[in-house]
Amino acid sequence: MTPQQLISEAGDLISLPEVCVRINQMVNDPKSSAGEIGDIISQDTALSARLLKIVNSAFYGFPAPIDTISRAITIIGTRELCDLAMMTAFCSVFTGIPSNLVNMETFWRGSLTCGSLARALARRSQVLHPERLFVMGVLHDVGRLVIYQQLPMEARDILLISKGRDDLIVSAEREVLGFTHGEVGYELARDWNLPGPIASAMRWHHLPDQAEGDILECHLVYIANIVADALVWDGDLAAVREQILPSAWEVTGLSAEDYETAIPEISGEIRELYGILMGGSESTTTG
Repeated sequence: MTPQQLISEAGDLISLPEVCVRINQMVNDPKSSAGEIGDIISQDTALSARLLKIVNSAFYGFPAPIDTISRAITIIGTRELCDLAMMTAFCSVFTGIPSNLVNMETFWRGSLTCGSLARALARRSQVLHPERLFVMGVLHDVGRLVIYQQLPMEARDILLISKGRDDLIVSAEREVLGFTHGEVGYELARDWNLPGPIASAMRWHHLPDQAEGDILECHLVYIANIVADALVWDGDLAAVREQILPSAWEVTGLSAEDYETAIPEISGEIRELYGILMGGSESTTTG
């Protein structure tokens, strides 16, 4: 089996909601206006409500409330709001994954932590529109969920071989499957017509030095993923410095002090975002 075949066989189980398909089509159609895209999003009341909650959260910190999707598009941009819509929809796509393979609460907490850290690091790295790194960080591990959902027996073998360690997961996947969750995520991103940089970050977040494009984004998500994993699993943050490739510091212009100062900044926004996206108010391990 190849990653492409895995995505194809999953079929409707990992299909985007119809509203997201239409949003994607309109964003990629130069004839579509921001108003028309806003109208499509507004027709899905649940999606609209969650997007407005995100836009009005501490994550953005706008001084005045934003009460309409059209206003949100005007302020943060069509592409960014559409990426947020895709991310929000993604959170409800994967169901029925065996609890002995993954704790979904922990998975989402880790994904949101990675996204918030990626955005915080992007700001420190002087990236234009750092908010797009949030979506990349949240979606970076989507390939794992596909494997858990579609290949539970193989996923169990992978977890046994890697002993649940994030730094060993890629080699274990290659041993069992012949491909990685990064490659699966990349194929899913292509199937969903997500922007190229998001697809790249999903593919190369463990191996950023192998990326051929979107190199800065891949390295930022790579760093954020390692730090987030230590935070969510109560790992040794001091040891994180040694895990990160020297080239990652060179590409991003960052240092360990940058993620250390970012951690206390993101604690509150992760709790709030988890409540919005997951419908609860559980606290995270970052604060």
